[in-house]
Amino acid sequence: MWLILQCLMSLMERGPVAVASASISRGLTITAASVTIEQVPVSAVTESAFTSSDDIDGLIAQIDIAKGEPIMKGMAKRAPVVGADHTAVEITVSSSVETLMPGRAVRLVAADRVLAESAMVVKVPEQGSEDSGGILSGRDGEDATVTVALTAEEAMAVLAAQEEGPILAVALADG
Repeated sequence: MWLILQCLMSLMERGPVAVASASISRGLTITAASVTIEQVPVSAVTESAFTSSDDIDGLIAQIDIAKGEPIMKGMAKRAPVVGADHTAVEITVSSSVETLMPGRAVRLVAADRVLAESAMVVKVPEQGSEDSGGILSGRDGEDATVTVALTAEEAMAVLAAQEEGPILAVALADG
């Protein structure tokens, strides 16, 4: 019986699939060390999975990925790159950052004006960390620090507004 099973198994084509070797939280950068490559039977599902650790190294998890879960191409995207005409600025926001993702656009708002209509999020604090609060998050009234890409004019306006009062980061719809 074992011999028959081995023969049948050898007939099934197998291919590499990247699998999470530990749980990966949404928004975290995936490293080659956080995945293992496993050989699995080839199917239509596995064709949309990452097949090497080099392909996935440096990508950002778009959803929570459980340990042992195959990592599909829609689950991870490239890290955002700050353009030549922009600067990366670390700012303190009073809103929750749990819905923010690197690469997504946010509107930065002060009490009396819009500071930046569409700033790109570069980095957010890890979920559950001390920096992931914000007074509107319901967590101890502490603000959260995020890094965003802004034009020089927007950066100056945001930095000045931080001295005056709270800044909110409002996630914009994908589009």
